[in-house]
Amino acid sequence: MLQAIRNRAQGWIAWVIVGLIILTFALFGIEQYAQGDKSVDVAEVNGEGIGSGEFLTLYNAQKMRLQQQFGDMYDTVVQDEALRSQVLDALIESKLIEQWADKQGLLISDSQLAAAIQGAPVFQKDGVFSDEQYKQVLANNGFSVARFEYEQRQFLVENQFKGLLSHSSFASEVEVDQLAQLQGQEREVNYLRVDQRPFFDKVMISDEQIATAYETNKADYQESEKVKINFVELSQAALAAKIAVTDEAIEAFYNENQALFATPEKRQARHILIRTQGESDAPAALQQIKEIQAKIAAGEDFAELAKTFSQDPGSATSGGDLGSFEQGMMVPEFDEAVFSMQAGQVSEPIKTEFGYHLIKLDAIMPRAVKALAEVRDEVLADYQNQQAERQYFTLLDQLNTIAYEQPDSLEPVAEALGLEVQTSEYFARNGGQDAITSNQKVINMAFSDDVLKNKLNSTAVEMGANQAVVIRVNDYQPERQKTLAEVSAEIKLQLEREASIAEAAKLAQNLLEKLKQGETPESLMTNGIEWNTVGWVGRDAQNLLPQMLAEVFKIAKPIDNQAVWHEYQLPTGDTVLIQLNAVRAKPLTAQQREPLKQAYAELNANAELNARVQALNNTADIEKKAIYKTIK
Repeated sequence: MLQAIRNRAQGWIAWVIVGLIILTFALFGIEQYAQGDKSVDVAEVNGEGIGSGEFLTLYNAQKMRLQQQFGDMYDTVVQDEALRSQVLDALIESKLIEQWADKQGLLISDSQLAAAIQGAPVFQKDGVFSDEQYKQVLANNGFSVARFEYEQRQFLVENQFKGLLSHSSFASEVEVDQLAQLQGQEREVNYLRVDQRPFFDKVMISDEQIATAYETNKADYQESEKVKINFVELSQAALAAKIAVTDEAIEAFYNENQALFATPEKRQARHILIRTQGESDAPAALQQIKEIQAKIAAGEDFAELAKTFSQDPGSATSGGDLGSFEQGMMVPEFDEAVFSMQAGQVSEPIKTEFGYHLIKLDAIMPRAVKALAEVRDEVLADYQNQQAERQYFTLLDQLNTIAYEQPDSLEPVAEALGLEVQTSEYFARNGGQDAITSNQKVINMAFSDDVLKNKLNSTAVEMGANQAVVIRVNDYQPERQKTLAEVSAEIKLQLEREASIAEAAKLAQNLLEKLKQGETPESLMTNGIEWNTVGWVGRDAQNLLPQMLAEVFKIAKPIDNQAVWHEYQLPTGDTVLIQLNAVRAKPLTAQQREPLKQAYAELNANAELNARVQALNNTADIEKKAIYKTIK
């Protein structure tokens, strides 16, 4: 059990925390978070407010994601009012879960929170949690430690609520049997394929057809508005590469920052766990652990006793071995015991939330500082980055000031800071192909009124990782209708393909009639027509295209052993005539049934979660403020 908790701390909790960190730091941006302290409420849930800062954070993140997904089609596909409503509903749901969890006493312990944070790669150096890295990342993104840890604790509580529902959900054997019958079903098929390519060179497309298609679909032949920008780029990485370094500076930095180049103390331990389900069975568990303790005192082998008696399935088979771990990675009582023991020592019975433990400390791996020669490259990089970071923020202030005070050109700021004025390719609102013009912040700035219409320098656009650009418009191309001459070849190609696909489908229809009249597939094979004998296939078959395989399992079963023919057009444009001969059920093994059981249980859990949230919603006092529809 304890091993399972260890794995969970480094697994799903770490995954959750990383997901939230990525969303917070990489997608939302700290600009929106900064509004939280001065926000007004956009809704109240049972008397508790949801602030506009919190709302705008999620709204802007969702909007940015959808803009990247749909590009120029964003305004057509996404209704702002609906997006705002969905975002507010999500925050209300989160608040309802938070309130319910609070009433039920669901808590995230300090050790659980620590495990989640320490497991996040963004806070690690060389795969190990770094307190300095942790504080630096938070500071760079405008978070205090207290505020960040409060938010992570709330996030984990919400996931604890969802976890309770998922653990209480199960799939009955009847449900699994029904799903297994479908999943294990096999079908015997063959197919005849009519290739559309032989028709491609035979179809004739006239100029009149091209002109008609152009006029009918003019909206499809629009050239999006585009902009070309000039920009200057300031980056810590570029500054670091120019930092001059001496051996004396390297050695001094190493001596002052040895904690950065040290491996923390680790301890290797094994344990025997007797689980408890509550206070009622605690005395019996304690009695059993004391009996095992007496066997150890009498000289019996700890590892063998763990294999026999331990109720931790994750470690019992390996003699209770938990491997090596740092302080703070285990639940508090267990952690405190391990890090107060001597190597070879066996603990007294230790009570945790999982039951009673006996712990044997196998080894102590003390904290060790790596030699300078071993980490010289790392020291050099850290030193240069430290110096460059100081320069970066000083120069960033100058970049903003000069760009603002001399808004009609980038030359003054480039000259003052020793930067180069660069020019991009043209790009539309869905972005360009390089790192600068594909950045959503740069795109938004390039098409803003100040930069595009008023032709001013932008403010510094911070792109992350201590990298910023100031841009100005070099040239602008408004949206326009492409001429017929520009798109004639494109239209002709499209019409030729459509015509060849239609001819292939027409031929397939004729062949289908012949097959139904009793002609054999082999007798119909000519140029562009092929007969494929496949045989029995399951849902995971690899010898059919995925789309075609899915179609095979949609065909009605044969009646009275009469093969069924089914027409289907492949994504390539070819037409296939599928012959379904028979259907049979193949029993699944216990190993194959288990994922189905878990999948069905997950479906049930999601349904239960939705029902529980809906019930909370129905009984809650919820007030949505009209300001959420317009606030920016």
